[in-house]
Amino acid sequence: MRRPGIKVQLMLLLIPVFFLLVIATLRFIPQFDVRAIQVTIQGGSKETPPQATERLASLVGTSLFAINLSRQEALLASISSIASVQLRRKLPSILEATITLVDSPVLVLTDRDGQAYLVKDQKLLLLDAREIPAWKKVVSTIEVPVQYAELMSRYRVDDSFLQVLDLVQSLTGKTTLITTIKYDNNSSNSFGKMVLELSSLHAQIWVREPVSAAHVQAAVALVAQQQKDALSFLSSGTSRYDLYREGLVRRQ
Repeated sequence: MRRPGIKVQLMLLLIPVFFLLVIATLRFIPQFDVRAIQVTIQGGSKETPPQATERLASLVGTSLFAINLSRQEALLASISSIASVQLRRKLPSILEATITLVDSPVLVLTDRDGQAYLVKDQKLLLLDAREIPAWKKVVSTIEVPVQYAELMSRYRVDDSFLQVLDLVQSLTGKTTLITTIKYDNNSSNSFGKMVLELSSLHAQIWVREPVSAAHVQAAVALVAQQQKDALSFLSSGTSRYDLYREGLVRRQ
């Protein structure tokens, strides 16, 4: 087999150099400067995270050929609410960004103002406070003590909280009377303390052990009827009910 001639070898060496020279030249042509960024958001809150907006906005005016797409994708993917990013050049002056957000089943709020988390792979991810309103619109919210949230973000979500997550997810869309869900693992029993606030009924349901969504739905319906019969809307006090697998007990 004959070896390639010197001219062929020289051309093979010069092609990459020529390509690099072309790219370097294109970087300085104003027509290829980014003038618009088209963003597509998939999943999650359906809204662009403010940190991503700021990062993408910083690229306006930069040449499309001067942008390291892989590096920018990695920087955007480091934002806690983002699962993946794909950037693409659209000549002559548009940068397209497809952003997939984390598929978090709930929003975890703490008793420290502005501190919230998403759940991913059994860990809590600290969320930019500016994203909280958007996530509140699309997933259920669980309020927990800040120390508990920080512990789960450092290690992993414990088994009791996983049970709470399963229950909250199974309740999504099935009862609109529950306005707030609170959970604290610091309790006398292994399940912890889960409190369902029913503000319009001036009532709370304390879930004392793992129960099904059907148990909770039945309990809410029963509380609604009892509070209606008792004319609870005329009272400023809050009635408390304890929910067990075997039944519902009124405490006050």
